[in-house]
Amino acid sequence: MMDNNPEECSACFNNYDDNQLRPRTLPCGHTFCSRCINNGIKNGQLSCPSCHAQHAATAATRFPINYAVEALIRKLKGIEVVPEKTLSAKPIKAPARGISKKLRSLVQEQKSIISILITSCEEVLSQLWEYRGQLGDWKTHHLQLQDRLYALVEQNKSAMKLLELEDTSVVDMTTQGKEGKTQLQAMLGSLNTVNTAQEVFMTINEVDQGNMEVENWLRKCQELFPNVKTVHTSVKVQETIREALEMMTTETGATVDPIHLGDSASSIMNKVQEITGEIPPKAINS
Repeated sequence: MMDNNPEECSACFNNYDDNQLRPRTLPCGHTFCSRCINNGIKNGQLSCPSCHAQHAATAATRFPINYAVEALIRKLKGIEVVPEKTLSAKPIKAPARGISKKLRSLVQEQKSIISILITSCEEVLSQLWEYRGQLGDWKTHHLQLQDRLYALVEQNKSAMKLLELEDTSVVDMTTQGKEGKTQLQAMLGSLNTVNTAQEVFMTINEVDQGNMEVENWLRKCQELFPNVKTVHTSVKVQETIREALEMMTTETGATVDPIHLGDSASSIMNKVQEITGEIPPKAINS
């Protein structure tokens, strides 16, 4: 069915203009203003408000401008299009009547060239604006990753402190064990040299005391080591950091050889999508 109001967007019913409400055509053939298209994009997908066809997109600039609709609107209004951002410029005076037909044709040709260049400037400025937004998102992600890396560093420091405390305890217990062993060896020598009943009783009392101390030391070693929290924390932190480093190494290695873009006429965001792998290289040239 024919649209009775071709000059307005069928989604928001606002008149098309040369800025945010510029008409753009979807692959399914339906046309809507740039703002409605941008608002309808969710998670890299746009559902056509008319036929609900799904289209991959990150911004309205992904879809071409419907110049036919713009021309029809200008014809209906009976006015010439005023290029965006030139309203404050000095108006171009009409050629004097005395100029020849050839010169008037030359002037008209230059005006057409300028209008085309202005349109191209608007397109590229729109692409730059969108690209800057993408750069801002990436910077935010990098800051988030940086915070996570700092968190990993802090976890690693905490694990190191636990290991240092455990190592200190092991050193202390090792010293006690060596002293106990030395005492047992001395008592063993004393038992080999006893000659009287009194010496036997005195030496045995000392031996009992030494044996008790060494047995207590053995029991404490069994109870204290290993410290479950220290071992578990150390192993988990090592695994987490090792996995993070492996991912970083893989990502770094994947970007050593830059991708060469074949079509310099593609939009900036299409090139970004090709580099990031969101669309295959051939799709840009199609």
